[in-house]
Amino acid sequence: MAAAELGLRERKKRQTRQAIRDAAVRLVADRGLENVTVEEIAQAANVSPRTFFNYFKSKEDALVGIDKEEIDEACAALRARPADEPPLAAVSAIMLARLADRTAHPDLHLARVQMHRTNPQLFGAQARTWRYFERRLAEVVAERTGIPVDEDPYPMTVVVAVMAVTRMVLASTQGAYDPASLHDRLRTALADLGHGLPPPAWPRQPPRPGA
Repeated sequence: MAAAELGLRERKKRQTRQAIRDAAVRLVADRGLENVTVEEIAQAANVSPRTFFNYFKSKEDALVGIDKEEIDEACAALRARPADEPPLAAVSAIMLARLADRTAHPDLHLARVQMHRTNPQLFGAQARTWRYFERRLAEVVAERTGIPVDEDPYPMTVVVAVMAVTRMVLASTQGAYDPASLHDRLRTALADLGHGLPPPAWPRQPPRPGA
């Protein structure tokens, strides 16, 4: 099979997977997890139930997972950061870029927030997904620093700290919002983390990009 044809197939598979995820989030945010079936998600995504199960084991899997390709891309982006950039700044840059991508469609982002608020039973599965993502990023931090991830807590500490701040900012979203403002809030919080969390002057302005 030609590389171009293989690339097209992979893009179509990824588009189908994302369409199913988006449909599941919108329906569950609107109705609640218990009131949505796999068949309804498949119909909303314009696929068959059989196609749904080619991609996901359950509706919960479709709602909280992070695709392997997305994790691979985040790890590749982290490896590509400047070699002399501090690990905390490098991981922060990756999460800021990920936030910009995920908030490109504000209505879908708000649906995700609503879904998690009203369906706390998803937290366990979501936590397992985040732990895997954290581990993969920590392995890249270990590569960049030469500090073994299984022998020293530093690589995982850097990643978990950035991830915790990111989750806090995302969870604080309420009602209508400006994606640029949310991005600024995350940048501010990560800058505080990088500076050792000293109490800020109040009121304050968000840090400049790159600060």
